[in-house]
Amino acid sequence: MSASASALGKDAPPPDSEQSEPTPPVPGARPSRTWDPSRPWYRYALQLLPASPGRWIDLGCGRGELAALARDAGLSTPILLDGSRENVALAQATGAAALVADLDHRLPLASGALDGGATIEVIEHLVGAESLVDELARVIRPGGWLIVSTPNVAHLTYRVRALTGHPPKQEGYHLRFFTEKTLRACLESRGFRLEARASFGKQALLTRLFRLAGRGPAYKFRYRVPAVLESLLAQHFVWRLRRVEIRPTH
Repeated sequence: MSASASALGKDAPPPDSEQSEPTPPVPGARPSRTWDPSRPWYRYALQLLPASPGRWIDLGCGRGELAALARDAGLSTPILLDGSRENVALAQATGAAALVADLDHRLPLASGALDGGATIEVIEHLVGAESLVDELARVIRPGGWLIVSTPNVAHLTYRVRALTGHPPKQEGYHLRFFTEKTLRACLESRGFRLEARASFGKQALLTRLFRLAGRGPAYKFRYRVPAVLESLLAQHFVWRLRRVEIRPTH
């Protein structure tokens, strides 16, 4: 039995459920966004992928960039879930196990079916981000792993914007905003313990210097931020967490 088939167990919605309906490849289908594996969060997330990922899922997979990078690195490829039928159709056309799923609802996966998962630049787009984390805690087995990335609303530039009377960037496109403290509380209260970080920032002066040196107008100097400076200097959090059992308190 394939990893994708075994993950779709008795706790998953039935095959005719709209949430888990397989989408046949659509001739001429257009993706909801362009293919771009060079987006920085993929590179930093790849650094945190376990050497043996096991059965895992990429939630909000887009065009499947992280899965392609994992495959190129010799790692197992994930089950792909996305809300865009076009993205899922294009992924299925390449042979990937992909499903259309509304991430605001119950995931079409059996409880404890997965060894791990990734949700890259996704939770900021969900009003009910906590519900998705609850679902991830359900489908990832105890001892499994989760990689999460999301913008840091307490980054230095966001603080300057707030002091000058400006809202966070991409307000409306992003529906939720996280600081290091609130993101950690959201994840840890639902059974995920932080164990590794690859959060990154961008340095404006070095970006300008490298562009002048010939790197081109699109170049941006990015670097991995030390944990002690993460809250202030990380533009995006990129974390790996371990799924742990939550013991009831009396």
